[in-house]
Amino acid sequence: MNENEARKMLLVRAVEIEDREGTLLTAEDRAQAVRHAGEYRGGSGARAAEGWLARRADFAAGRLATRHPGIERLLAGRSFPRWLGIVLPVLALAAGFAANEFGNSRRLDLLAVPLLGTIAWNLAVYLWTLIGALRRQPAMPHFVLRRLAGAIDPGEGSAVQRGVARFRRDWLAASAPLTAHLYARTLHLGAALFALGLAGGIYLRALVIEYRAGWESTFLGPEAVHAILAAVLGPASLLTGVAIPPVAEIAAMRWLGPLTGAAGGGVNAAPWIHLWVVTLLGAVAVPRLLLSTWHGLSAWRMARRFPVPGREDFYVRRLLRDAGGTAPAIRVTPYAYTPAADIRAALAAALRGALGDRAEVRIDPPVGYGEEEAWAGTVTLDPDEDYHLLLFSLSATPEAENHGEMAARLARLRAERTPGTRVVALVDDSAFRRHFAGQDELAERLASRQRAWAAVLAEAGVEQLTTDLAGEGDALLRQMEGALAADALMGAGR
Repeated sequence: MNENEARKMLLVRAVEIEDREGTLLTAEDRAQAVRHAGEYRGGSGARAAEGWLARRADFAAGRLATRHPGIERLLAGRSFPRWLGIVLPVLALAAGFAANEFGNSRRLDLLAVPLLGTIAWNLAVYLWTLIGALRRQPAMPHFVLRRLAGAIDPGEGSAVQRGVARFRRDWLAASAPLTAHLYARTLHLGAALFALGLAGGIYLRALVIEYRAGWESTFLGPEAVHAILAAVLGPASLLTGVAIPPVAEIAAMRWLGPLTGAAGGGVNAAPWIHLWVVTLLGAVAVPRLLLSTWHGLSAWRMARRFPVPGREDFYVRRLLRDAGGTAPAIRVTPYAYTPAADIRAALAAALRGALGDRAEVRIDPPVGYGEEEAWAGTVTLDPDEDYHLLLFSLSATPEAENHGEMAARLARLRAERTPGTRVVALVDDSAFRRHFAGQDELAERLASRQRAWAAVLAEAGVEQLTTDLAGEGDALLRQMEGALAADALMGAGR
């Protein structure tokens, strides 16, 4: 996808996640979006999937824009202001021309601190850039992204407000590499133009002012000055053929006057101006232009092939599954709990009722208490599984070292191997209800045990759904639909 298509897709994704009731994009809207996307006839494999997603998002975003004018402005916005890419380099060029590295006197100090500082700063920038590339640092530091994302108020308002807030956060993270390339391109171009303006300003002033070149120092002698000049200006001397004078001539160029040098010392500065300007261009202008070009090309490529979530993303997986007519796959792994045949049947029926009759439900053999480490070392995880439900019994007292560890291990394994699979802890309270049935304190006991399970599973980083798998079928189905089908984002209009 290109940048504009990606913006639409991430916007529609954010809205559909927050619009669980289907008020912003109705089931009919989504069905029409699917039919519109079905007309795509380009490429195959991943390219075909991207094209399908782009057309669906284009249709859905159009529907949103007609109903909410702010959506159109949101889609037209940019993370990087285009005017900045023109204004900043122009200002840098003007600043370079206006700068006077030699001050208001007619003296060119061979140990010109401003010019040496400019070159030293740019060399430090190149070193930092190289270190960042070798260490593969992110385009935008994580703490900056977290700070910026945290400044976006998710809000508790309407679905469109929540969707817009989610989109802003998602787009901030997704576009960070592109934005970083655009800013880097502009800053490098500005630095290059500043150096060119500086060189042009020096030559322009030298046309009407005779500069005299010399040096003075409290601590350095002619030999040390010669060594510094040979190191800094040596490459320019080789390129231009302008020789750096020997030590004796360097000594003769020492300023003799106490303040201005009018009493003697110094020579015509033309050769030294050539050496300093060539050094400035070689150390600043050329490398910066190359870096600006590289970042510009990188930004251009990224804008044309913008990275978007693929099948590893739950939302995308659901859309593509529904588009292809394939059934969702659900895996259930009981832990320290052996569900009876009727419980297994009720669970499978509820999952198919919530996710479609063709849903593939696989229930693993139970993992024994304390066997979570051995299980994690041998388990095979299928990347095509959409859900992995970890089945517990509320009758068991939750323990962070066992139940919590099992949940945390599964979440880590899925995140590392199959990040598109959603992990949910399903806690069956049917046996607990049956054991304390008829007792006055049943509700209090249920609430207390549920809080204990919620604390352990929250620490493990796994979402929880507590339900009565032996309860009334319609109630169980509604609960499954609310927890699982809602996060399927109503599919692609299924």
